[in-house]
Amino acid sequence: MEGLRTLVICQKVISKEEFEEWKKKYNNAQASLQNRDANVQEVIEQLEKNMELLGITGVEDKLQKDVQITIESFRNAGIKVWMLTGDKIETAICIAISAGLKSRNQRFKFMKEIRDKDAIEKIINEGGEENICLVIDGTSLDTCLKSEYAERRFIDYASKCPAVLVCRCSPTQKAIITKRMKEFCSKTVASVGDGGNDVAMIQESNVGIGIVGKEGLQASLAADFSITQFSHLRELVLWHGRLSYKRTASLAQFVIHRGLIISVIQAVFSIVFYFVAIPIYNGYLMLGYATIYTSLPVFTLVFDTDTDKENVLNFPPLYKTLQKGRLLTFKTFLIWTSKSLYQGSVILMFSVQFFNDSFVNIVTITFSALIIIELLNVYTEINKFDKKMFLVLFLTGVIYFISIILFRHYFNTAYIDFTFIVKVMLIVAIAWLPLHLIKKIIEL
Repeated sequence: MEGLRTLVICQKVISKEEFEEWKKKYNNAQASLQNRDANVQEVIEQLEKNMELLGITGVEDKLQKDVQITIESFRNAGIKVWMLTGDKIETAICIAISAGLKSRNQRFKFMKEIRDKDAIEKIINEGGEENICLVIDGTSLDTCLKSEYAERRFIDYASKCPAVLVCRCSPTQKAIITKRMKEFCSKTVASVGDGGNDVAMIQESNVGIGIVGKEGLQASLAADFSITQFSHLRELVLWHGRLSYKRTASLAQFVIHRGLIISVIQAVFSIVFYFVAIPIYNGYLMLGYATIYTSLPVFTLVFDTDTDKENVLNFPPLYKTLQKGRLLTFKTFLIWTSKSLYQGSVILMFSVQFFNDSFVNIVTITFSALIIIELLNVYTEINKFDKKMFLVLFLTGVIYFISIILFRHYFNTAYIDFTFIVKVMLIVAIAWLPLHLIKKIIEL
């Protein structure tokens, strides 16, 4: 139940004549040219009968701290865990139980010493992979890897099992399994190892993680990430991995939106003014828009968190929501594209409507509304607002208004009054507020 390595100690008192007779059979079995191992084992079993039990020992494999809770967290997060080891089956099973790879309600299903593809096919056709821990040795694995069809059948079957334990596995076999998982299942594979025999597997995976330990630095040097404890995987995957995906998805789509909205303004400007072939903003304003006025606010999204680290680590199912990939899809791309089209069109059309007697100041009007809307869009996407984000947004707004005063040959400051500010704020409200309210209503 606890995965201890057990050793049963027994004794049997025999006479010298009995021993001499058994020794003769044992020597003959060892000298046989055919089925030597089977003959030796048969002779040994003749002696190991009617023995007296002296005791049983239980030795625990010393694992690193929090190995079991780490694997249990991965299971609850919907992450499949496979153990590829060179140990023999008995040792690997003990480690799998003590490490929590196999839960108490699961049973082992063995593929041992199978050299016939038909036998492998028969086991696969039995099904029942929903609640088993599949155990396969190197010999059976070689049989499964003999052809592409057999590989595909085995990988498809094993990937449906909650846990897989591969024993007597060579470094080459580890790398092949990793490669086939990527090819046949189209899954992201992370390989974790601490020795030189794990280097090929780590390099073949999508993400390689090396553990610095007593077996040297080969795995750590070959990996993408290096850690000192296996338990650090829990924080690396569930916390940093989750945040990395959410932040990357938000930042990537926001950068697309930031470039598209100014293109929409230019397109609508050309249409409204009879397809005139002049840019609405000169090169310096375009450069300032992409760097000074919007770069820092946009990159504050990489500091955003939707919840605390403690909550994420205590509730691993939160990670499951990311595995469906709904934060970065063609649908979300269309949503951001629609947002850009709407806001860009509103900015220019309402600027023309509200300031129909001031077409010469169209740059000041539209650019001011654009910068304010982009700052508010950043605010809309932030889940947890803090002082750093507020400071960045505030300083960007201040820098823009200072630049209006300093670069008067780009902006007509004489036209800026209270009415101008009210109309610009009205354009901002029409372009930003409906989308912001829709997002908040959907989140509720």
